Amino acid sequence: MKIIKGSRKLKDLRLLNPVITLGNFDGVHKGHQMILKKVIKRAKEIGGVSVVYTFSPHPLNVLRPEKEPPKITTFEEKAKLIEELGIEYLICENFTTSFAKKSPENFLKKVIYQRIKPQEIIIGHDYSFGKGRQGTVDLLKKTGKELGFKVDIVSDIKIKNIPVRSTTIRNLISEGKVSLAQKLMGKYYCLSGKVVHGKQRKIGFPTANLSHIKDLIPQKGVYAIYVETPHGRFKGAINIGVNPTFDGKKLCIETHIFNFDTDIYGKEINIFFVKRIRGEKKFKDAESLALQIKKDVSFINRVLKEKL
Repeated sequence: MKIIKGSRKLKDLRLLNPVITLGNFDGVHKGHQMILKKVIKRAKEIGGVSVVYTFSPHPLNVLRPEKEPPKITTFEEKAKLIEELGIEYLICENFTTSFAKKSPENFLKKVIYQRIKPQEIIIGHDYSFGKGRQGTVDLLKKTGKELGFKVDIVSDIKIKNIPVRSTTIRNLISEGKVSLAQKLMGKYYCLSGKVVHGKQRKIGFPTANLSHIKDLIPQKGVYAIYVETPHGRFKGAINIGVNPTFDGKKLCIETHIFNFDTDIYGKEINIFFVKRIRGEKKFKDAESLALQIKKDVSFINRVLKEKL
């Protein structure tokens, strides 16, 4: 997949019969996947190329930073997932205050049509665009008729009677409902980061402390996880919390990797959340905590065995 930073840098894409979709695609969830697969299918049918048009940073980061939602996926994660589905071009527009002032008509005609010249645009039914998000699906269809490109609208999909949307998935993750979020995403929620030194407590379970790079952290508690390390993939347990047993104050992300004793300080690891098994709890002493952790590990081994 070719990543193009800014639509002004486009050269020959207009000549390649592009089929395009537009949006933020945070999480690249099952609803997004359905749209992207349709873009790929249509591009192949007309001998064209498949294109995703998105923004960075998120428009709210520029317009109303206090309202910007936490990201399910970083741009790098999002690009990787989009590429794995088979999209050929990813256009990442730099979103600025001046760009935000473009009217919906100006955005469609001067940016999308003149710079990309799509043969077809495929979007979700609730997509909006342009200044104040005033651009509607109806305007897109009307402009398509004027300029000669087709518009295809994809309806919501539901899983367990829940509409698959990024906002819903963010809420589920924040509430610790990572197993339900996985069903809507089609993959486990992932936290990535470097292993850093934390407070060493001798309770018989060594932990890798993660310096996280995302704002979207699952609810406090203990989770069954898979961990990708430079040495392979392992089962594990993660505790998100402030360590109340030791009167902690700062939020920590502590990972216990099963059957693993290699030094990975400073190394990048990926943590995939499978299931929340209990909330955070204060124990009367380190021995009581160690006994609970032993029970947690045993339970998590059974949970992850079922997931294999």
